[in-house]
Amino acid sequence: MKCCVCGAESGRYPLCRACNQQKELGYIIKCPVCGQWHYGDEPCPKRVQLEFLYEPKKRLITKNEQGFFDALREIVPQGYHVFPQINLAAFLEKVDNSAYHNELFRNVDFLITDGEFAPKIVVEINDNTHHEWKRRQRDEKVSAICADAGIPLVTFWTNYGVNRPYIEKRIREALETPPQRVPSFTKENTAQPNTFEKENAARQAVDWDVQAEQHNKTHKGKQGCYIATCVYGSYDCPQVWTLRRYRDIVLKSSVLGRTFIAVYYAISPTLVRTFSKSVVVKKIWRSILNPMVKRLNEKGFSNNPYTD
Repeated sequence: MKCCVCGAESGRYPLCRACNQQKELGYIIKCPVCGQWHYGDEPCPKRVQLEFLYEPKKRLITKNEQGFFDALREIVPQGYHVFPQINLAAFLEKVDNSAYHNELFRNVDFLITDGEFAPKIVVEINDNTHHEWKRRQRDEKVSAICADAGIPLVTFWTNYGVNRPYIEKRIREALETPPQRVPSFTKENTAQPNTFEKENAARQAVDWDVQAEQHNKTHKGKQGCYIATCVYGSYDCPQVWTLRRYRDIVLKSSVLGRTFIAVYYAISPTLVRTFSKSVVVKKIWRSILNPMVKRLNEKGFSNNPYTD
């Protein structure tokens, strides 16, 4: 056995002969805090560890986010600013005088402001963890809050790396499109106690039909994938890019496919308006679309960024 203090051979005992003599003199003690043998005048390792409750993070942003941050700083117009890891409460305020603002205690990856530091665009960088249910819930909440405030939210996926032309195109479109607000809850909701969980359903009630209309105003002559956009939460994400390619490459090439598209765009806005608030319906649609998207990817339909 090794001595617990100096590491010398100690036979069957926790302390060697020399350290045992130090113990008899009171210099070495068995610490009541950590339960280990050490010199009495030395700070207890466990107590030192417990003394400090906080440690600085190694990085404010991840290495993946660093690449997007550098690209954004080069892309935004002169005089604009890019701030990383900004809390919603730093640039949004709740105007109903409620005592609870829990929904604003969330960070977004980047905030772009003009020269007067007025918030203009929220940018989120998503990796594969954002496909998880809890992360999607969080993303939907943040998206609904930003839509309510009239601040466009632009999402980029790490799967495709830092595509500067695509990033520049999305940022330019967001800056050039007049902001439009989508209320996240009604007067009836605000009359209730304003804890976040009690308003959760209202905040998730994003009007996908209005979003699709906004998209069509920005992308004239292009058709929006209403149901897929509602299910996955974004018109620009890997699954929707795959489905849009299948629509344009396969379905539009046949009479039957074009008929299906016409029927789809005739009924899907009504379906989205009716069922967009239902978590269960979204789960059902996702269970149908996910295997389909996987098969399409296996057949060679790319899930890279796609412009109609």
